[in-house]
Amino acid sequence: MREEELVELQKQIGAQASTVSRSPPDTIRYIAGFDVTFAGRQMICGTAVLDYKTLTVVERKHAVLHAHMPYVPGFRAFREGPGIVQAYYDIEHEPDVLMISGHGIAHQHRCGLATYVGVELDKPAVGVSKSLLHGHVQDTDIVVNGAVCGRIMQTKDHAKPILVSPGHMMSIPDAIAIVQRCIIPPHKLPEPLHAAHKHAKSILAQFVAGGTVQEAEEDEVPEEYRMNSGLIV
Repeated sequence: MREEELVELQKQIGAQASTVSRSPPDTIRYIAGFDVTFAGRQMICGTAVLDYKTLTVVERKHAVLHAHMPYVPGFRAFREGPGIVQAYYDIEHEPDVLMISGHGIAHQHRCGLATYVGVELDKPAVGVSKSLLHGHVQDTDIVVNGAVCGRIMQTKDHAKPILVSPGHMMSIPDAIAIVQRCIIPPHKLPEPLHAAHKHAKSILAQFVAGGTVQEAEEDEVPEEYRMNSGLIV
């Protein structure tokens, strides 16, 4: 798929992104964090499902897939989206909100990784990133193409702030409230992402050490997802 086709697909997905919350913070029971790491072309997506009230981990899953395209700035969703979706399908505790390590609508075409996944799965999603991809910061607002698309948050003293933006079915205030609720000092990242990152790294360590890691077959990803998102070569 050519770059201009990917841009058009991003615009179509971004146009579907809703900033109206479907799961306000006081209605959330479970929240799932997703983090992706790589061993060469192998993509390892770790997920952790937490009880939102206690922030205790109730479930951990992972998916291992072949990365069908290299990292290209601005198109990360097409590289990592399949791993996150596969991990989601394996979850037993249905999460009310997905927390993704990546941007949401704070993207040139309103289609960061969290938006891409949220729209594909029709789930409320929030994106958390460590660096700005597009736009600029004005006071604490993230502004892209003249629109406020998220906010920066200082979650740890003497550390760089994180960037929070809605992915789908999520308002900026609710996205901020959810992330703030999930911060457990001294961790800089919210707990769902911290737990997902730890799990992904543990699977990566097994993978590198020659442990048995089951790679998902391409046909395990639903056909409509492969058609819409394109497991791109």
